[in-house]
Amino acid sequence: MGLIPESGPHLIFVTLYAKGAIPFGILLANSVVQDGHGMLPLLADFRRDFLKIEAVNPIAGLLAGAVALGFT
Repeated sequence: MGLIPESGPHLIFVTLYAKGAIPFGILLANSVVQDGHGMLPLLADFRRDFLKIEAVNPIAGLLAGAVALGFT
């Protein structure tokens, strides 16, 4: 879900975390990956740079989430 360049899907994860349905590591991973609306102008003007960032974000999110899940 974090790969969608909008901030709306992140609200789902915040709500699930607040209800205790998901652990903090999943919320952290989604927060790292979620770009929000800030990536839309980059997508419009520089597709190659957008794709590079979107290729690195999931790796960073998985690492951050795994570390956080390891501590809980």
